[in-house]
Amino acid sequence: MTAETTASPDLEDLIPIAVVIAAGCEPCAEKMVRRALGQGSTPKDIRKTLGLVAHMQNLDCLAENVGRAALARMEKPLAAGKRTLESELSQVGV
Repeated sequence: MTAETTASPDLEDLIPIAVVIAAGCEPCAEKMVRRALGQGSTPKDIRKTLGLVAHMQNLDCLAENVGRAALARMEKPLAAGKRTLESELSQVGV
């Protein structure tokens, strides 16, 4: 298989973070951040994923097509993901 046909383990763990945040699920965001860390995703990659989601929330075209209410529902799960990452890292002394 080529790199084009297989997703790296990092993507398999990072994409679910974005999906559950977009779905508006706080507990799921916490769970997916913990899962990604447990599967070996780096804190840097998780932060980048959370940052990309936050950036996309601010895109006017997304707000027009998805709706501002849908994007607003992403706030709490996004904050939960960030909080969970920092909490998990502080527990291991990173």
